[in-house]
Amino acid sequence: MNSGTVDRDGFMLEWVREGHGLPMMVLGASRLYASYFPQSLREHFEIVFCDLRQWVRTPDGFDITAITRDTFSDDVEAVRQAVGFDRPIVAGQSQHGGIALEYARRYPGSVRGVVAVAAVPPVGSGAGLESREDFCRRDAHPERLAAHARNIATRRLPATVETSQDFIDQYVYNDAVTWYDFTFDCSPMWEGTYVNPSVMGLLVEPEGLGGYQIDTLDLPVFLALGRYDYGIPFYLWDEPKTKLSNLHYKLYEKSGHHPPYEQPDEFAADLVEWARSV
Repeated sequence: MNSGTVDRDGFMLEWVREGHGLPMMVLGASRLYASYFPQSLREHFEIVFCDLRQWVRTPDGFDITAITRDTFSDDVEAVRQAVGFDRPIVAGQSQHGGIALEYARRYPGSVRGVVAVAAVPPVGSGAGLESREDFCRRDAHPERLAAHARNIATRRLPATVETSQDFIDQYVYNDAVTWYDFTFDCSPMWEGTYVNPSVMGLLVEPEGLGGYQIDTLDLPVFLALGRYDYGIPFYLWDEPKTKLSNLHYKLYEKSGHHPPYEQPDEFAADLVEWARSV
């Protein structure tokens, strides 16, 4: 099968299969990430792009407070079994990078390796370090800061995130500090993507990624960070990296929060080369 749906407590998690080669799962919004990751990867990997609960609608009557970070790991495992993968590489960007690492910690026998792109760092990683706001003010070029100021003046920032569009508007509002090209407008990328703001909000809570830890992880990990990511600055991973005993680390010098999209050829080549070792 090239596509399907996995029912998890009434959350209908869609998945789509593309390419051929080493099995790999890409976590997150299946439609968004299918166009986000370089097309050339299909020549080397059999990729399943799969939804998680924050990208689909909540079923009527479901109590979302029952969701924990274990829920996300269990959902990934259910999708892995449904698509017929044995031990795939599991990849995720931003929040999904953290989910991929947490899944690997809970299900090490189901994972060949982890690709964590601009991943949310474990809780406490920023303790004693420069805040991302101070880092941006100190490090960013004046033209970038001016572009961010223009976006603040002209783009909508919702007071609270209550709808799918609220989340998207909030994301687009910060384009100048999350993309290497600070003039980029990412709003067209979101066309046709639904965001579940209630489930998304749970991810930042202690029961979600707001409380996850790496501990020691022996599985192969490819950590890809962007030099100009002012949302998740690269230095937040300085201490967590020491707990990854089988780590391949790359800092992309012409990327912000999105190395696969901003440096697709280099990222794809690096991922293919790393995958040969796992």
